[in-house]
Amino acid sequence: MAALVDLNGLRLLIMGGAGGIGASCTRLAVEAGAKVAVSHLPGETTGGEPAFVCDVTDAAQVNAAVDGAVKALGGLDGVILTAGIFDHRGVEETSDEDWARIVALNLTGPFHVGRAVAPHFRQAGTGSLVLFSSQIGLVGHRRATGYAATKGGVNGLTRTLAIEFAAFGARCNAVAPGPIETPMTAVARADADRARKLVEAVPLARFGQPDEIARAALFLAAPASSYITGHILVADGGVTAI
Repeated sequence: MAALVDLNGLRLLIMGGAGGIGASCTRLAVEAGAKVAVSHLPGETTGGEPAFVCDVTDAAQVNAAVDGAVKALGGLDGVILTAGIFDHRGVEETSDEDWARIVALNLTGPFHVGRAVAPHFRQAGTGSLVLFSSQIGLVGHRRATGYAATKGGVNGLTRTLAIEFAAFGARCNAVAPGPIETPMTAVARADADRARKLVEAVPLARFGQPDEIARAALFLAAPASSYITGHILVADGGVTAI
């Protein structure tokens, strides 16, 4: 019997695919038979896939990466955008420069990607864009003002793009991870007391693994989720259930 989530031959662009959850998305998609292109920042490497240097805060680079992936793969069935940064500062500690930087990457970047993929999805009459939110974007955080605000913005962008994309048969969803063992949480995990407190807040009592989040993203990119759009898929070990 065929796998429930069939990625065989699916043409995917994974943006931010050089590390963390993005690298897991890339590896699992390739293993499942997808045709994968990857975008990454300068100095990063991703392996043998068609790869494009892309800073998502730069609209021209986003357009070039999307157009390049379409050309390399012969079309584009889905895009997964994992690029983002965490900032552990409260409102009084956040400078204008800090705020602009995190908004540019975490919110303007997804906007650039949505705008770039729209004409390709429109022409194809199908397509799936998967953005990355966070459980912090759903509940807030006492010392992550910019991060919480931008991830809340991603939720609104996801739902709005879902409505717009539906007019031409395409979809947009987002994954909202909780605490995951990635480079983004390395500093917190290195502090034993902080790591303990983080785990204590998770009903499943552990950090999530990148592959667990990648599987959620790939499900949303695949035809198996064809009637799901405008959805924020929370994968946080139960944090937001409390």
